[in-house]
Amino acid sequence: MKLRPHHILCIAHYEGKGYSEKFNAKMKEIIKRLDSGEGFTPVFGADDLCAACPHNADGVCDAEEKTARYDKTVAELIGLKPGKRYFKNEIADKAQNGIYAKNRFTSVCSDCEWANICHNR
Repeated sequence: MKLRPHHILCIAHYEGKGYSEKFNAKMKEIIKRLDSGEGFTPVFGADDLCAACPHNADGVCDAEEKTARYDKTVAELIGLKPGKRYFKNEIADKAQNGIYAKNRFTSVCSDCEWANICHNR
């Protein structure tokens, strides 16, 4: 499975809301796969979740500048390496230590349209 680095945070805070039913179904599928122990490889561009997103235009996000910034920041804060395989429990620890414990969450995605969900949990 391929995931954008910032989608790690989206998955961790997902509560059944999304862009569309197709997107929600894909998010639930990816969460189920991760929960069952499947690993993922970080990618800096369209990933498996993006395939169901209405903002995906031929493999490119229509907000690519913003999402690329999110990806870069998350990858730097938790030390993700492109091409390396990661697992949910490992990434949850990295996110806890590199982002949440250091109160860096808002520095990653404060301008995200879904930020209110994540910040209210």
